[in-house]
Amino acid sequence: MADFHALRWATATSATFLPAAVYAAPAVLDWHQPAAAVVEQWQAPSVLRINESLLLPEAEALLSKQASRYAVVLGTDNQVSGIVMSSDLRSRQTLAIANLLQLPWHELQVSYVMQPANLLPVIHPHDLANARIGDLAATMQASGRDVLWVGDADAQTFSGVITSLHIMAATGESVRLYPQVNTFADVFQALHHKRATYPV
Repeated sequence: MADFHALRWATATSATFLPAAVYAAPAVLDWHQPAAAVVEQWQAPSVLRINESLLLPEAEALLSKQASRYAVVLGTDNQVSGIVMSSDLRSRQTLAIANLLQLPWHELQVSYVMQPANLLPVIHPHDLANARIGDLAATMQASGRDVLWVGDADAQTFSGVITSLHIMAATGESVRLYPQVNTFADVFQALHHKRATYPV
């Protein structure tokens, strides 16, 4: 033992034997990821569906209860007639509509403030398969819309929805949209939009 010497040592604590805490960074997508990563399918439980005759306070309560930023709007025939964002419920356009109709805000129906289904861009699943998230953002900017349907516009069948809010939640980057409605005439036209419904 003359050739060996004792090493310096210390007593161990119980924390020494516990596994080290591993910090898992949240998985954030970037705009180069496949576009399919931000598509929400109709059948997903996260997609809230509300009736177009619902009053705005009731819609706001449902959106808040479900912690949802948007809801798909169904018509009287239970077909998709549009989409409403939570931010649209108390927007300046909504207040302008209330003034135009001479109704208090709490008496407005969702159908007055929703984005009609027939005015929103439709992305075919074949095009979506080759697209990236950034392509969706560019499409939203070009169309001036913060919602895209996924489906076949010719057959009027839709399988999913893509929102700018979902892209922001997934990537951490917002889609910059430039306002398309700037005049009272635009608001008036939005009030008298032609309704079209689509099967789910």
